[in-house]
Amino acid sequence: MGKDMRPFFVMPGSALKDLREELQLLNGADSAKTMERYGFRAGVGLVRTLGLECADIREAKAIIEQVWMETGLSRMSIEMINETEIVITFKESVEADNGDHCDFTKGYISGIISSLMRRRYDAYEVSCISDGAEKCVHVLTPSTTYQVERRDEVRKDEGGRRYLLEPGTSYLVESSGLDAAYQMYRDQVDDGCTGMVLAREYPEKVQRVFGINQGAILWLSYERGKRYAREPTDIPMIYSEIKNFFEANSRAVVLLSGLEYLISQNNFLKVLKLLQLLNDNVSMTSAMLIIPVVPEALNPQDVKMLERELKVLEVD
Repeated sequence: MGKDMRPFFVMPGSALKDLREELQLLNGADSAKTMERYGFRAGVGLVRTLGLECADIREAKAIIEQVWMETGLSRMSIEMINETEIVITFKESVEADNGDHCDFTKGYISGIISSLMRRRYDAYEVSCISDGAEKCVHVLTPSTTYQVERRDEVRKDEGGRRYLLEPGTSYLVESSGLDAAYQMYRDQVDDGCTGMVLAREYPEKVQRVFGINQGAILWLSYERGKRYAREPTDIPMIYSEIKNFFEANSRAVVLLSGLEYLISQNNFLKVLKLLQLLNDNVSMTSAMLIIPVVPEALNPQDVKMLERELKVLEVD
C-alpha cells in the first residue's frame, strides 16, 4: 500500500458468496445485477473515502493498480487503457473460484474508474474463469446512458433562468402540469449540473415536448427490451440508479416524473420510503431532486406526508 493511502475494507470472498446466495433467494435472476450495483457503490465510496483524484487516464491507471492490489478480490492486469476503452484481465478471482461470474468485481471496478474519471463507465465481462476461460476479461467503455460530468463554471448572468434551486435540497413541485418542473431541470443543467430524468413518458416525447437535449432519460416502463427502461415496481433498482448518479456526479440534478404512476404500481408507503432515502442522499450532497406532482391526483393525507418530507414549491 502506498504511503499516502489509508487502509480500507473490502468484503471477504466468503462474505461475497453468502451475500450472493441470500440475494439469489430473494431476487432470483436479478441477484447478479444487485451484486453489480452494490459493487459500483462500493467502488465510488472507496474513491471518495480515500480522497483519490487523477489528472488524466495515465494517472488513473496508476491509482487503479495500487488500489486493486489491496482489495484481495483478484490479481489484475490492465491490458489497454484510454478514454474510450479499457481492457482489464483478472486471475485468481474469488468470485469466479466460487463458480460465479464476477458481478461484484464488475461493479467495483466500474465505480472506481467512473469516480476517478468523473464520467460513467459501463463494464462488460466478456469471459470468465467460471465458464472455463483462462482468465476473466472485462471491457469498460463510456456509458451511453450517463453523460460526462460538466465542469462549466456557474453562470453569473441569470439570463433566461426562471428558477434558482438550492443544492442539497429535494423539491416537491405542486402543479397541474409538468412544464415548470422541466423548466427547473433545464435551468440547473444550463447552469452546469449533470442531469438525469426518470419519467413515465417515452424519452423521445420528453425530448420533443419539454426540450430536454442534455442528460440521461430513463423510462418508467415494463418494456424489458429497452435498455433505458426501468420497471416501476423495482423500487430498489430505481433507488440504486438515482443514488449511484448522485455519487458519480459532484453537481447532480434528477427529475423524477411520474410519482402518481409509481404509487399506483406499488403503494404509497413504499414510494414514500424511496423518497425519504433519496432525500437523505440529497441532503448529504450538493445534488438536487425535483419531483412534480398533481396534488389533486393523490389522497390529501398522502400529500401532507410528502410535504413534510420535501420542500414544497407551488407554481400554478
